[in-house]
Amino acid sequence: MFASNKLAKAVRFAVISGAAASAMVVAPASFAQDGADVNAERIQVTGSRIKRTDMETPVPVTTISRDDIVQLGALNVADILKTSPVTIAGTDSSNSAFTNSSVGLNTTELRGLGEERTLVLVNGRRFVSGVSPSVGYAVDLNAIPASMVERIDILKSASSAVYGSDAVAGVVNIITRQDFEGVEVNVQAGTSGEGDRDTGSFNIVTGGRWDTGNAWVSLGYDEDDGLKSTDRDFSKKDIAWGLDDEGNEAIVDLFSSYPPQGRVSYTSKTRQATDANGDPAFNEDGTPRMVSVSLNGDGTPFDNRFNRAEYRQLITPLERKYAAAGINLDISPNVSVFTELNYNNAKTTDSTIEPTPLDVVNDVWLKDRNGTGGMDVNSPLLPDTLRDQLMLDGITNLNETTFVRRQLEFGARSTNLERDTIRLATGLDWDIDGNWISSTYVTWGKTDQVQENGGQVNVERAALALDVIEDADGNLICADEHARLQGCVPLNYFGEGTVSDAAVDYIQVPAKVSGQVEQTVVATGIAGDLPFELSGGLVAVAAGIEWREEKGSFNPGDLAQTGASSTNKSEPTDGRFDTTDIYGEVAMPILDNLSVDLAARYSDHSIVGGNVTWNAGVEYTPIDSLKIRASAATAIRTPNISELFGGRGETFAGVTDPCSGLKAGDTGQVAVNCLSIPEVADRVAREGVFELTQAELQGTGGFIGGNEEVQEETSDSWSVGFIWQAMDNLAFTVDYWDYSIEDAILTTPRTTVLDRCFALSSADFSQNCNGNAIRDAQGALIEVNSGTSNENNLDTSGIDFEANHSIDIGPGTLSTQAIWTYTREYVETEIESGSSIDYVGEVLNPRHRANLNLAYTMDNISVAWRARYWDHSVDSVSGDNVNFYTGEILAEGKGNELGSVTYHDLSGGYYFDNGIELNAGVRNLFDKQPNVLPQGTSNGSTGINTASEAYDVTGRYFYAGVTAKF
Repeated sequence: MFASNKLAKAVRFAVISGAAASAMVVAPASFAQDGADVNAERIQVTGSRIKRTDMETPVPVTTISRDDIVQLGALNVADILKTSPVTIAGTDSSNSAFTNSSVGLNTTELRGLGEERTLVLVNGRRFVSGVSPSVGYAVDLNAIPASMVERIDILKSASSAVYGSDAVAGVVNIITRQDFEGVEVNVQAGTSGEGDRDTGSFNIVTGGRWDTGNAWVSLGYDEDDGLKSTDRDFSKKDIAWGLDDEGNEAIVDLFSSYPPQGRVSYTSKTRQATDANGDPAFNEDGTPRMVSVSLNGDGTPFDNRFNRAEYRQLITPLERKYAAAGINLDISPNVSVFTELNYNNAKTTDSTIEPTPLDVVNDVWLKDRNGTGGMDVNSPLLPDTLRDQLMLDGITNLNETTFVRRQLEFGARSTNLERDTIRLATGLDWDIDGNWISSTYVTWGKTDQVQENGGQVNVERAALALDVIEDADGNLICADEHARLQGCVPLNYFGEGTVSDAAVDYIQVPAKVSGQVEQTVVATGIAGDLPFELSGGLVAVAAGIEWREEKGSFNPGDLAQTGASSTNKSEPTDGRFDTTDIYGEVAMPILDNLSVDLAARYSDHSIVGGNVTWNAGVEYTPIDSLKIRASAATAIRTPNISELFGGRGETFAGVTDPCSGLKAGDTGQVAVNCLSIPEVADRVAREGVFELTQAELQGTGGFIGGNEEVQEETSDSWSVGFIWQAMDNLAFTVDYWDYSIEDAILTTPRTTVLDRCFALSSADFSQNCNGNAIRDAQGALIEVNSGTSNENNLDTSGIDFEANHSIDIGPGTLSTQAIWTYTREYVETEIESGSSIDYVGEVLNPRHRANLNLAYTMDNISVAWRARYWDHSVDSVSGDNVNFYTGEILAEGKGNELGSVTYHDLSGGYYFDNGIELNAGVRNLFDKQPNVLPQGTSNGSTGINTASEAYDVTGRYFYAGVTAKF
């Protein structure tokens, strides 16, 4: 029977926050309630707002303990969560290295359902996003130092009724260390087996307790030197699947089509091509096939060996400074207040990618936007060799060519980014009568992001600097007198290293970007036992109201907004929304061994309106050693600032043109629609096939952005399982889980935009796909646009298994833990077409993930071994990996099959009686290398040639640290 009791003052209660107590979760203990102490203290557990005596709830929770964190030697919470079979990295320091405003982020996600569907809490309360509001929404785990974490509870079930929007896949609740006495100093250092990626950290915390409260302050600093792509063999070159010199399908070097010496390509107007016999060649329509020419900028035959990987990051370097403080104070016997303050500064410096590739014809002279500019072949800038060749082939102006150049003289494109996150949480808890307790709190958080991007140019000034004449003395000068007064000097793009320092100074431009995310939460609630008793005890309830406001703004800089910079054009973002939620929860002990939990929440969102969500759970203990549990829930995710208000930004991510490979005489609706486009039809008639060049394949830009018409996505989920305490020292947990998400919000892939467009009947077909597809005079796509929408339905299910065992062996104790996640399905269904793909077995959705952890403790010594398993997989479940150069499908299995990997970690610690602790370890003990996923694969990340969410990119890594307590 449950009885009311006055909570111990040392345990602060926060009804609204869902804050979990700082007690360690031990796995799993006996559940029998017979003979239980009726005055047992109740505590808050993740997944419920009702205080209870049992650490278990109807929904499954996995806990990562402080010991686990120390054994891993991780400096970042993201690195800790990445080792769990139920979580996966969303954005990390590798897969974000090629991005701009997301570089250096570290986020997490549950069930592979996306970082935006995983709600991250700190001490049971929301934490402000660290992602630029122009691109997404998620907590940046860089802002939560691992040294401050007591434990991490992973709630593996939808919980919108308890915690509100975003808890679709579940909740990650990070419990911080707060009850300190004395001083603790920690120092740690690490390095890879290659002698690089040095890391170091220093943390100090001090605190004290007194009769009516406690307080603490913590300061810390850590840094990670990161890695260049050239530091590892698998990433030191830009590679793709193609044909080797002997014509076999293989991974080959992918050199850029934008070389530092410049490239001028065109079709001759005067010279006819010949066939294999040396006879004149003709197109299928009988017209002469003319010679295709590619020249270096100096007029010599084109030869390119530019390796973009030499400038890329494998792991982004990161420097962090952080401070935290808190106080808990009893201001009367029944009223206590608390305040928590967190500050984090994360800085990414020297993060680089290859120098800017400039398409002079389209970026500077704007031919793709009907610009009439260009450069006459008689310009004094042109080398004689190039001029003579152009004139021989009937080319009179460079705007009749493809003229591109890698701007090596301007240096690498660099991103120096700084994020400042500050968060304040303060509240008041009132023990009304020893039974009913109320809690009111306010949290406020803000992330400011400032970045400077190097290596960019002002394309308007570049146009002026390319328009050159000779002065009276025969010197080359800019033709525009006003431009000369502003410092214009000739810009010589014809050859490698030909751009002068003065020209660099004139056209280079700093790209400054800033953004801000702000969150405010105000909540109040009450909880206690009703004067209503069931066979199992009193009915407990919790109810409250919560108001939350989210604001976000992003300024990409003036030149980026106008398109005058060589960086991707981007519009600003500015938006806000608020939501008011009313919730209630009830725990009903129907019998001594049967309890039911119910929760419901009504949310009134300022953009999408009102929604109701609910949770229901049941626990049944037929015998003392067995607990059976089941839960069901509905959940919502309302669109975030980016999805609603994100300014349109330019992208050059890969796009597949439905017309690629089209030949005269091809049939089918897609072919009919393609041939209705004059530029495509003309090229097919002229060349016999619509075959795109590498530059055309790589050069399709476009814009993506938010959509204020987007609505919330909804989810139905359920789980059923059991906890079996087989023996005092052996316990098993098994849960089957199932999620069904409708109207999932995402950016519609640009290839999908095209596929839908070209599948329409001729009567409904729009040649420019209603303004979303723009082609050049050769028919090649130069722009495809898209935006966010309620695009897909998602269905995923599987099984979680956990076993814990401990046994005394010799002078110590051996503890064993096995965790396994089996994913049965991960089906994505297009709402519009109804077509479905089951992604289980792809690299980011492996069928099996597992951990086996062994720890042996003896007196003051501990040793731990951890094995982490990632199942064999494929890059694409459709098996459509293609030759990057031709677009042709590779032979079955080529480039698609990926072997399983197992990583082994070893660690040890020694605890001196004087309060000093030593720990050391090695991660990836056997230096397991990642599976290679080069450019053109479905899941490989640009610049790293693998999927860092799945595979370790560092290799063997050593670390050691010392902690001193005074």
